[in-house]
Amino acid sequence: MADHPAPDAAFPVPYRHPSGVACIDIARHMSFCLGNAVRCVWHGWRASTHDGTADLQQAVFYIHEWLGMEVRPRMPLSRLITDAVQRFAAVDEDARFSTIIRDLCRADFTHGNENAARHALGLITAEMEQRREAQARPDKEKV
Repeated sequence: MADHPAPDAAFPVPYRHPSGVACIDIARHMSFCLGNAVRCVWHGWRASTHDGTADLQQAVFYIHEWLGMEVRPRMPLSRLITDAVQRFAAVDEDARFSTIIRDLCRADFTHGNENAARHALGLITAEMEQRREAQARPDKEKV
């Protein structure tokens, strides 16, 4: 087993959801495209220094790439992943976030399940639109 550097400023401790699940706990078991989509959604959803829209757009790109693949890899379903997603969903205050993650996992672990990926895509797109509208609204407190 390889030695890993201790967390410091260059390697920050990964964000863990209140459930105790970190993004890597889920994404490491997924195919490249959908694993990256999970990573982008995770980063974009919890964005505190920016609105996260660029991250969500990147997730949309990876989902479209996966949907456009002629042959999609079928990832073996792991009990670790189902447990992590269940713990995650159980304490998620915003069900949209856990639903997107669950749908992306479903798409990856259930052969040919484009509907789950398309559902996640719709939720991400709606979230991006909602964020754009919130930015476009004039802030009454600043006036």
